[in-house]
Amino acid sequence: MRESSLIFKPKTLVLIVILLLILFFILGVRYGQKVEKANKVIDFILSITPTPKPTNTPTPTPLIFEDYKSKRWGLRFKYPKNFEIKESTNSPEILIAPKEASR
Repeated sequence: MRESSLIFKPKTLVLIVILLLILFFILGVRYGQKVEKANKVIDFILSITPTPKPTNTPTPTPLIFEDYKSKRWGLRFKYPKNFEIKESTNSPEILIAPKEASR
C-alpha cells in the first residue's frame, strides 16, 4: 500500500517552514523600507515652512514742510507743502487748509 502524498517527512517540513520564515522576513524588510521611504518624504514636506506672500503695500510719500513767517504777527512755523496759508487782513487770523486740486 501506498501512503498519501500529502504527508511529508519531518526534514521536508522543517525545510518548508524555514523557507516560509525567510520569505516572510524578506517581505517584512521590503515593506519596512517602503514605509521608511514614505516617512522621509512626509518629514521633508512637513519641514518646509511656508513663505508669506508679499503684499503690495504702497509706500507713503514723505511730507515736505515749508517755513511760514509773518512779519505782521511775529509768527514762524512749519507747514506741509501741499497746504496753503491764507492770512486775514482785518483780524489776527491765519487759515491753513489743503490746496485745492487743479481741475
